[in-house]
Amino acid sequence: MKVKVGAYCRVSTDKDDQINSLESQKKYFNDYIKSKGEWELVDIYADEGISGTQVKNRIEFQRMIEDARNRRLDLILTKEISRFARNTLDSIEYTRMLRKLGIGVIFINDNINTLDGDGELRLTIMAGIAQDESRRTSERVKWGQKRRMEQGVVFGRELLGYSLKKGVLTVNEEEAQIVRMIFHKYAIEGKGTHIIARELYEAGIKSKKHRNKWSNGAILKILKNEKYVGDLLQKKTITPDYLDHKKKYNEGEEEFVYIKNHHSPIIERDLWEKTKLELQKRTSSGEQRSKYSNRYWCSGKVICGECGSKFICKSKKLKNGARYIAWICQQAKTQGKRRVDENGNTIGCNNESINHIIVSDAVNYILQLISYDKEQILAELMTEIKKLKHGQNIRSLEPLLRKIDTLIEKKQDVINLQIEGSISKDDMILMIKKYDKEIEKLKNEVESIEKYNFKSKEDNLQLYTDRIKAMLNGLKGNDFNEIYKRMVDKIIVFKNKTLEIYLSYMPASIKIHYNTVGRGENYNAVYELIIEI
Repeated sequence: MKVKVGAYCRVSTDKDDQINSLESQKKYFNDYIKSKGEWELVDIYADEGISGTQVKNRIEFQRMIEDARNRRLDLILTKEISRFARNTLDSIEYTRMLRKLGIGVIFINDNINTLDGDGELRLTIMAGIAQDESRRTSERVKWGQKRRMEQGVVFGRELLGYSLKKGVLTVNEEEAQIVRMIFHKYAIEGKGTHIIARELYEAGIKSKKHRNKWSNGAILKILKNEKYVGDLLQKKTITPDYLDHKKKYNEGEEEFVYIKNHHSPIIERDLWEKTKLELQKRTSSGEQRSKYSNRYWCSGKVICGECGSKFICKSKKLKNGARYIAWICQQAKTQGKRRVDENGNTIGCNNESINHIIVSDAVNYILQLISYDKEQILAELMTEIKKLKHGQNIRSLEPLLRKIDTLIEKKQDVINLQIEGSISKDDMILMIKKYDKEIEKLKNEVESIEKYNFKSKEDNLQLYTDRIKAMLNGLKGNDFNEIYKRMVDKIIVFKNKTLEIYLSYMPASIKIHYNTVGRGENYNAVYELIIEI
């Protein structure tokens, strides 16, 4: 009975020369297995353009393991350990699992057979070397990328208004007109991001990916992108771990690369500065929020139960002079009824709007049903608040402290270089002075943030105390807006006239059903508790 053999091969990028290498590997295994008379080729498992450090992302590798579990294979061939996995843990884990099934893995170039007595020991050593080589390769790539960034080479994807080719940004004039329009509407005409998104959609203007789908988030991203004024900021995201390749926002862990006047701008710097000021003005917490955030307690808290979008406010003046206020799903407002567009994307929403009175009355209805000991709740809430180490406004010191530690290490390195005779004493003194100046500047910044954080903690504690007391003492009239704002985390609106309300001090939600009665001045709603937890 012949030995059923599978072969695994992989190339780490999708460049043409590497793909050719993949074809060569396939031919090699075909010839190698044919040369063994007792072997029978079952399949060749080949992953293209996939890193070796993450086994879970390699579809063909996983298919091979599944075939092994199903006893379709007796033996697996691969040219070398670095092709199989550059993660030592993965190499050992999978070869052990295969050996328990009676399936060996032969690493041809490394002369290792995992079924041999010393196979695992030799594999562990060689896999560790392969993993370390992956780490060094990652560091070399990062170093090279940063040098190229400093030289002005652009990394990333194309964006609206620009074409990107071989690291060079060039203005796409047709798209640039859309960008200028967005900045003008926001900074000059004073329109909000939701309104701008709706106007672009209604005008049939398409985004970079040729989709007639705009959101306030997309508009904000454009307004905050420094590339439109001709500047270039890179390393906004980083990959801290070379093994899992997960990206995260750079919060000071690595140095940014910023080049001013790097490429042709789409907007003037005056308009850019005006936009920055307007963004700060409209989003500054506590001082000046958007008009709806100031006016309505539930802004940002009402969520669509059908599509997950936020509800936005719409209002109109009635014939009798009164103002009708309602909330509607953003997707329903901007895209209309739920449907599939010409590109196959599902857009829109079928959820219905809800009267602002119903939202407020529903919360009031729930609060009246809840009985509580005011003093006990106040004591418990204050105990929890005091446990908090950081308030919402607390700024992190970690990035600055890490920079100070790095500079101290660099000072020591300079001293060591002078002792070794690699640099002169004068050079050492100059470099140490430079580092000391940077350290002093960072220490002053740390001290400033510490003072700010201390004051924020005290201010927040007093603010929370005052508001909790106000909530528990049951203020009247307009004061309920502030109470509702603090007591309600979110409200989910479903199509069947059902609301799911999450209160800030309760571990679970409460669902209620409502029915509307009458119209105009006789308008009313009847509420029925569905679930109380």
